[in-house]
Amino acid sequence: MLNTLLGLTLGRFGGVWMLFAFVPIVAAELAYGYGVYHLGFGAGVRRGVALLLCGELAFLLGVLMRPMPGET
Repeated sequence: MLNTLLGLTLGRFGGVWMLFAFVPIVAAELAYGYGVYHLGFGAGVRRGVALLLCGELAFLLGVLMRPMPGET
């Protein structure tokens, strides 16, 4: 959920270079999964890829929600 909201916000108001903000968030979520749920390496990789894809797709949706140049 955090990645989706962050992706929408960055896509709407930020630039492409703001996508690097996802890396520490995904790393923290993976560390939480390893520590609390004792996930294995394969599960962590699958979860990390899913989190990154969700964030990137939300970023693209946020870009589509930007106002057109002629709009107020």
